[in-house]
Amino acid sequence: MASTQRVVVTDANILINLIHVGRLEMLGQLPGHDFIVPEQVVLEVTDPGQAKALQTALDAGFVSQETITDPTELALNAQHQKIMGKGEAACLAIAEHRCLLVAGDEKGAFLRTARQRLGSDRLLNTAGLFILAIRASIITVEEADQMKATLAQNRFVMKFTSFKDIKDVIGGTKK
Repeated sequence: MASTQRVVVTDANILINLIHVGRLEMLGQLPGHDFIVPEQVVLEVTDPGQAKALQTALDAGFVSQETITDPTELALNAQHQKIMGKGEAACLAIAEHRCLLVAGDEKGAFLRTARQRLGSDRLLNTAGLFILAIRASIITVEEADQMKATLAQNRFVMKFTSFKDIKDVIGGTKK
């Protein structure tokens, strides 16, 4: 991975959301970003269709799989697993030790711990990824809103009406 790339450790809920909208390849298209997925997260994607989509993305290089072997990451992972799931703990351990970004939509213990350990500027969620894609002209605001509606049908609701309503979505202007 190029040193100018921002590496993002990605949790299962982000992957599943992108699978629901048929845009997992978007992770391989976002300029300036590389996405990695801990082995624990890959194991969490158990739905056969979703697992196949994830494997296709791994094979295509849109995301790459990581295994935790570093002693510090193993210790952080064990510590985090006391208060959160295995995938979330692995994401946070890798991001924390390697000074990377983390992408996840989890709330509660994961979000509190990620903010404490990483700071809010190293956190991404599904809406944030859509905004990055809009800014990079990978998707339009209208496509993002369509995907938002699809995700709502799959019980993932974003608490805003439209990406048009988010200030500074595209270069300081709303589109």
